[in-house]
This record gives sequence, C-alpha cells and structure tokens, in this order.
Amino acid sequence: MGIKNTLLFTLCACLLLANCRDGGKASAPAPPQAKATPFVTDSVLLEEHSPRGHCEVYIDYPVSGPSEAVAAVREFVKSTLFEAGGQSLDDNPEELARTYCRERLEAQQKTLERMGTNHVEASEAPEEGIELRVVCNTPLFVTYEVYRFSYITHGGHGEYSDYGVTFRLRDGHRFGDDIITTMDENLYRHILAGMREYFGVKSDAELQALCTADLKTMPLPTFPPYLVGGGVRYHYSIYDICPFEEGDPAITIPWEVARSYMTAAAREMTPPTNP
Repeated sequence: MGIKNTLLFTLCACLLLANCRDGGKASAPAPPQAKATPFVTDSVLLEEHSPRGHCEVYIDYPVSGPSEAVAAVREFVKSTLFEAGGQSLDDNPEELARTYCRERLEAQQKTLERMGTNHVEASEAPEEGIELRVVCNTPLFVTYEVYRFSYITHGGHGEYSDYGVTFRLRDGHRFGDDIITTMDENLYRHILAGMREYFGVKSDAELQALCTADLKTMPLPTFPPYLVGGGVRYHYSIYDICPFEEGDPAITIPWEVARSYMTAAAREMTPPTNP
C-alpha cells in the first residue's frame, strides 16, 4: 500500500461499500416490522500545506440517524482525530478537519526543530493523514475503517495503520472483542485460507515463509474484528504477522462460517440464512 497516495485505499473502501449495499447477500435488512432510520453522513476532504509539512484528512461525519448511534460515532471520530478527545469541539466536520491539520502541521514543525532541520524541500517535507470512512452501512449497523499514515522523514518507509470499528445503530453500541466468542482450529483454517489468497500462495509452508509470526500459534490482529458486507473481517496490522513490505492482510470470514462463532448480539445483525 502506498503511504503517500491514499487513492488505493479510497478505491478499496468504495468497493467495500458497494459490496455492502448491493444484493441481498451483502446487506443486513431490518426486521419487517421495523422502520429503520437511515444513518446519513456528510463527507469532507481537506488538504493543508505549510512550507515544512503536509496534512490530509477525510471524514464521513454523521449528520442524521438514530440519535445514540450518531452521538457514539461522533465521539469516536473526535477521539480518533485528537489525542485529547476533542469532545468540546463543535459538530462541524470542516472545522474538525481544519483543527486536525493545524495540530499535525504544528507537530511536524516541532519534530523538524528537534531534529535540527532548518530547511526541507517540499518533496522531502513530513506528511501525515487520516481517513475515517464508512465501508458498510446497513439498517442494523454501520462500520468505519480508519486509515492513518505518517511520513516524517523520507529516509525511511513511514508508518500506517488500518482497522475497522462496527456500531449497532439502534443504541450506538461499539463492538470490539464482543463480535467473535472464540477461536478454534476450524475458524483459523479459514483465516489461513484467506491469508493464502491474500498473498497469492498455495500452501501453509509458502505462507509461513512470508511471515515472521509462528502461524501455528493462531496469532490474532492487534485490533478486534469488525463487520463488513460479506462477513466478519480480520484486519492484521503491519508487523502483526509479517514484515512491513508484505502489507496488512485483511481476511473476511463469510457469514455462513462466522455466524456460529459470533456472540448473540453480533449475530443479530447478520443477514438471514437461506431457508
């Protein structure tokens, strides 16, 4: 994944959202008697430049929907953008984006000062950015993926993280480790199969050769799984199981497999099984 260019992430996120919304298999419909209030967002994209830095931010910010879910997601967005939480800031996505970039540009300036760097070419200036993007929006839940990158000096490869969070719309509950109840050999075989597909290899031996983690110990991602259109996604961070250059594998366990491993609360939001 290119750290300086978020277009690939944007394309993947758009494909995920299309998969979430298109077709009965990809969307979790509300019960027939329920009239679900749609979760609606307003999107903002902002790029800010200074003589010694660059910042970009994209936010899908909630503007209407179930009140508890809107409040929970707004708090999540602010706490993700700002270390201090940002709860006192207005619910204005443009202002949030500007404040985020202003803080990051100031931090970049201080970093260069600590490094003793008095001059930096524009092509070598620090770059930071974040995306908080809806990748699945159904009548029962909404899922965000967060992509954050930091490229402070161009002498290294930079850093990035990519993970997802699912919210239940009826009450704003944020899911974490309470999506999957347990991990066993059968479920992990499906994860290994997803890893082989991701890396384009045919055997576990080939897969192990690419990974730094011992795959026999069933390592789990740094961040909890989350719900997408096709099932439950395990998104491994860089260094979780493999070197930086191998990326951050994202494996989706299909509903028909994942359902039996899910908690009752998470299972309520899955598409109905075929008769």
